Amino acid sequence: MKIFIITLLLMITAASSIAAPIPVPTVFVPSLDLSPTKTVGIFLEAPPTYINNEKIRSIIPEKTIPMFPRAKFTVLPFDQTAMSVRTYKEDNRMIVNQYYSTPLNRSDIQKIGKELKCDYVLWLKVDNSAPRVGAGLFSISFKTTVTADVRLLNIETMQYLISKEIVKDGSSTAMIMGIPSFENAYAEALQKALDEFIITPATLATM
Repeated sequence: MKIFIITLLLMITAASSIAAPIPVPTVFVPSLDLSPTKTVGIFLEAPPTYINNEKIRSIIPEKTIPMFPRAKFTVLPFDQTAMSVRTYKEDNRMIVNQYYSTPLNRSDIQKIGKELKCDYVLWLKVDNSAPRVGAGLFSISFKTTVTADVRLLNIETMQYLISKEIVKDGSSTAMIMGIPSFENAYAEALQKALDEFIITPATLATM
């Protein structure tokens, strides 16, 4: 009888050892940040002849897109935002002629930004003072002061996060349709303003 009991206990012990689960090592998987990116629009406020200037249209993407890390932001194509701004001005009869249109204000920017589903807008404003005429011995020159203003706007709160203004004097002897051309001064002022416009890591962290 003792032998039977001992044999039974050995069989139970063997069966339980076979059925025991094999320990599985714990694998730690780093968490992934799957939060959606923020959308940024680049808006240019300038006379229509300069908005369509090839040099200025190349400066803007080159200088602005690197400001916003791709992992956190989606920057809309400049052609898309430029068309939205123009359509808004046309719909609201803000375009006077090819050289002048009624300036956008913060409320206008917010409306356009919401239509494009933007979280932020980098608002570029470039304009110039009335041309000053200077006469030389054999030529007539024109001088002006160009102002380039760059602002980063939170569309939801309508608060500016950063702003930068550059003032540059320009001159021209070239004429387009009887009006002096200051294309180079516009491009230089805009490029300098964008070069000096810095979004710090602390500001990016709050966006």
